[in-house]
This record gives sequence, structure tokens and C-alpha cells, in this order.
Amino acid sequence: SHLMLPALYFNINKKNCSSLFPDDFIEYIKNIFTINKARNEILLAEAKELSELLFENNIKHIFLKGTALLLSNLFEDIGERMIGDIDFIIQYKDEEKIKKILEKHNYSKKDSLELFRMFKPTHLPRCVNKNKKIAIEPHLELLEPVHRFVFNSKELINDFKKGVKTYKTPSTTFLFDHCIYGIQLRDKGIFTSYHSHRSIYDIYKLNCKKSLTIKNIKKDIFIKHFFLTIAKFKIFDITITTTLLSSYSDKLFRFLTISFFKFFIIIEHYIIKCSIIIQLFFNIELRRLALNKISVHYHHKTLLNYIYRWLKV
Repeated sequence: SHLMLPALYFNINKKNCSSLFPDDFIEYIKNIFTINKARNEILLAEAKELSELLFENNIKHIFLKGTALLLSNLFEDIGERMIGDIDFIIQYKDEEKIKKILEKHNYSKKDSLELFRMFKPTHLPRCVNKNKKIAIEPHLELLEPVHRFVFNSKELINDFKKGVKTYKTPSTTFLFDHCIYGIQLRDKGIFTSYHSHRSIYDIYKLNCKKSLTIKNIKKDIFIKHFFLTIAKFKIFDITITTTLLSSYSDKLFRFLTISFFKFFIIIEHYIIKCSIIIQLFFNIELRRLALNKISVHYHHKTLLNYIYRWLKV
């Protein structure tokens, strides 16, 4: 579940200690490593091909997450890291432009219905191409709306200004921050002490001590909480000293942060629901989808006919 079997095989093999494990287990994780490496080779080729397409159409973009880690040559072997999609970020002004370009080059998205949005989405719908192996996910932001006050796309503004005609990845310090904020905020690590071994491995490969010189670990509660959560594994030689005052202020900040996020999420949830209900009166395609969904889950024809007449233009 932590997507670490390829990295496990690589390190067992690197340390020449496969004899300590059952043969069938080593053969099993070796097959997973081989399949993952072959997939990552395809992913890198398709990422570079996509980058060329976007540059041809004057769309500046920066790769993110696992794709950026592979392109930055952080791993000794590309088979170590398991990756889902090709993630990259573009500027707001290129949102409509990239939709047309991807559609022109046979990329399709699962949900093609366009609705009014209160906030800019973190990413556009996941796109697939029947002639490609890997799906792509164009980002407009780094995190969800509720978390953007901590970390947003402005962190990359200087990278977007650079006009280098090649595939582009963020700095290792940015990748370090994005990884930690993703765990702490998107995956709710700051609330539940959740941790991902794949993310820990990424941080390890990113040379966290060097990256920590950019962010003051004593002041950034998200980074501090991440390292406190995984201190039990004794992977990193990082000592975090806390005073009674700093411990109290951290707990207070954590309480206020959790309260804010819960309040914001509830408000956002109801705003989205109200927005969709209002749009039912103006969007024929949305009405069709709504009626189809109701017909699947509710088979009372009288009620369906009533709803249809109510929603019909």
C-alpha cells in the first residue's frame, strides 16, 4: 500500500543481501521492479514528448511529483519509484489553450462536463490518449483551495519566467516542500499523524538536510510535525528540540488550523452543492446526467417524470 516494493528490491539487491529472504519473495518483488522500470521508461519518453508538444504551442510548464523526481535523476535506478500519472503545472492563462491542444492530439478526459467553479481547481481532469500508456494531469495549482495560503503556484513564478526550451523541473528544495505539504495537508498528516513510506524515501533521496537550510524547521510547523511523526523510524539524524512555550504554541496552532480547515471544508461543500443545484436550471447536459443518475438509483417512474418536468426547459 505504500508503493515501496520496487525500492525494496533495488536496495536488497544493492546491499547484496537477497540470501536473507525467501527465493520466491525475491523473485516476486524482482518481477514488480522489472515491470515498474519498463513502465517508467515509457513514462519518461512520453513526458519528454509531451513537453515538446507544449513548447511548440508556447505553453510554459513544469513537471511535478514523481515525474519531476525521475527527470531530476534523483534515483540511482528509475525502477525504484512507482508513479501513477504524468503531473505538470501550467499558468492560469494557458488553461483554455491546453484544453484545445490536448483535444486536438487525441487526449480525452473522463468527465467532459464544464461547470461553474468557485475556486480554481488544483488540476484539470485527468486525460488519457489511446495511443499512449500513461495518463496526464495538468495542474493549475499545487494544493487544494483550502491549503493554498500555505503553498501555492506563486512558489514557481520565477521558474515560469525562465525561457529554456527543454523539459523543466523545480528545484530540489521546492520538491522537498511540495512533498511534505502534500502529506501534511492533502493527506491530512498534520491531523492524523499519517505518513507514507514512499514520501519518506523521496525526502531521503532529496537530501533533506540540505533542503532544510531553506526552511527553518523550528518555525515551519508542517515540516516539524512531519519529522516528529517519523522520528520513531530513526531514518534521519535530525534533532528537534522543543520548549514548553513552543510546544504550547504548536498545539494551539494545530488546533486553530484543524478548526479552520474543518469550517472551510463544510462551507465549501455546501457552496458546491448550492452551485450545482442552481446550474441544473441552466445546463441541459447537467440535467441529463442528474436524471440518469437518479434513474439508476431510484426506479419510481412517477417521481422521475415529476423531476423531469420540473427540470425540463
